Amino acid sequence: MAVFKDTAQMYEVLGGLWKQLIEHPENGQKFKESGLTVKYNLSDPEGTLWVTPDGVFTGNQDLKADVEMTLSGDTAHKFWLKELTLPAALARRLIVSKGPMSKVMKLLPLLKPLHDLYPTVCEKYNLPR
Repeated sequence: MAVFKDTAQMYEVLGGLWKQLIEHPENGQKFKESGLTVKYNLSDPEGTLWVTPDGVFTGNQDLKADVEMTLSGDTAHKFWLKELTLPAALARRLIVSKGPMSKVMKLLPLLKPLHDLYPTVCEKYNLPR
């Protein structure tokens, strides 16, 4: 059984996390300055999440992704819980990416506050930890 009960919950949880990064006083500014647009093609449940300097969007959008990642909702959940690193997920093909991953790897340190926050988010939504 998938971690997220449906696409709406997945968007609320994962989209909410990314919104917190963009709103973070220091890390949000660094992300915005990167100019990076990332498209997440998610499965179990199906969905599309866009993270851009202008905000977080869901579903089909008229945007061009710099990096596109394909992964399951469960893989995203494990990543945020720090049970799975991005390099390990890429090596094991749990995440399939297109585009310059070097740009994404440089942004990983900005995600630390979100990793720290995610267990609380799991508690709020009654997600396994």
